[in-house]
Amino acid sequence: MGGDTITAERVARSGNGGAVDAARLVRPRRGLPGGRAVVGGFLVAVAAVGTFGAWTASTAGPRTAYVVAARDLAPGEQLTAADLTLVPMELPAGPAGAAFTDPAVLEGATLLGPLARDELVQAGSVVRPLGGPDTVQTSFAIDAAAALNGNLKRGERIDLLVTYGSGESATVRRVATGALVVEVVQGREVVGSSGSLVLVLAVDPGEVTDIAHAAAAGSLRVIRTTGAAAGGSTSSAADGADDGQ
Repeated sequence: MGGDTITAERVARSGNGGAVDAARLVRPRRGLPGGRAVVGGFLVAVAAVGTFGAWTASTAGPRTAYVVAARDLAPGEQLTAADLTLVPMELPAGPAGAAFTDPAVLEGATLLGPLARDELVQAGSVVRPLGGPDTVQTSFAIDAAAALNGNLKRGERIDLLVTYGSGESATVRRVATGALVVEVVQGREVVGSSGSLVLVLAVDPGEVTDIAHAAAAGSLRVIRTTGAAAGGSTSSAADGADDGQ
């Protein structure tokens, strides 16, 4: 062999007496990883992270707690906080959409059917009247023209005025104050209706008789009071008519 290339075999043969400078020993250079190797390593790392994430999710348990019965409940019972509890569980989209995650929204609701302890409470098994426990619900038909042309929405507040008679002898009374609109059934949805609609209201129990009489014998008119200051929702003329009755 020629040249200055020093092999490992020659170094070994030289012994102590003929040592060759190790710095002159030529070894093959280690090349950097190729592009494919880098990409492959990256993909392996991503797969490992994904596998770890999936394992963590599968072992973490349900993240949403739903309302269930805390004891056996009978139909007709009015629910209280003591009747309900939360239990973490996984539900399909359908049942989850009809379930509850906050027991507070069910307080005061009436149970329509029996529920066993730990059974899921769903929307179809309870009635939750709007207006609170101190109100009752009533409904009546009214001309759309006298009800803001039907431009009412669930949750609004209204006053009801009734007119008895006509002309100069007509009298006007206020028969409901701050009634809560529970539902508005438009005329096209009312069988046999013509330009009318049905209002479902939550009202003070003491107003029900007057409303029923007004719907049967008088002409009702809706006054929107949503957002109005208390006590300033109707005209002074109506208040004066009240005093004269």
